[in-house]
Amino acid sequence: MLMNDGSGYDAARLAALIEEMRPRLQTAQELVLETLRDAILGGVLPPGTRLRQEELATAFDTSRIPVREALRVLEYEGLVSSEPHRGFTVTSLDADEVEEIYDLRTVLETHAVRLAVPLLTDTDLEELGVLFRGIMDAEDDDARLAARERFYQRLYGVTARPRLVGLISRLRQEVARSLRWMRVPHSPEHHQAFWEAVQQGDADLAAEQLASHYRKITALLRRYLREGRLASRGR
Repeated sequence: MLMNDGSGYDAARLAALIEEMRPRLQTAQELVLETLRDAILGGVLPPGTRLRQEELATAFDTSRIPVREALRVLEYEGLVSSEPHRGFTVTSLDADEVEEIYDLRTVLETHAVRLAVPLLTDTDLEELGVLFRGIMDAEDDDARLAARERFYQRLYGVTARPRLVGLISRLRQEVARSLRWMRVPHSPEHHQAFWEAVQQGDADLAAEQLASHYRKITALLRRYLREGRLASRGR
């Protein structure tokens, strides 16, 4: 059984998540990777949690090999870090790191928008329209966040630049936890304006809409993380 070790995670929730995910995934590698990623992003495994390979292997009823491989993938994605003789730990982000990530996202994603918009076909716009409606019609914050990821992945995929899309995906993944925990207010006006610019073929306007939105989100996250740090000091 996974031990809490004072990190504050609920071992029973992790066990329940494993059983929920097990029927959906074919291999042990997929099960371990997808479940741990979901557990980290969903807050089941909060920042600072130590991930012991032996205990994870027992929890997943598998060998240490798929656990070790999954942890290496999650380390590349920025969700866990490793130290000699200490193993793997769920990472946390401070305000400066969040700001740096959004600076990078702004550069990469506005570049991707400027590449993608001129390439969009009628079929692309039709499929993106369906995905965009999924954002606006989502019933809760988690569903809305997942719908946004599908929309932007489809848009950026038009560029046929796998390294660019991969870098963007990794950076988006790194801040997804902060977005979920803080419940950043939904901005339908921004998303609508961005989508209209894309539909009109105005890549520069779409890029500016995206950059403006990210500046706002950065400020909100910085305030949230700073206030959270001050609150923890006062306990």
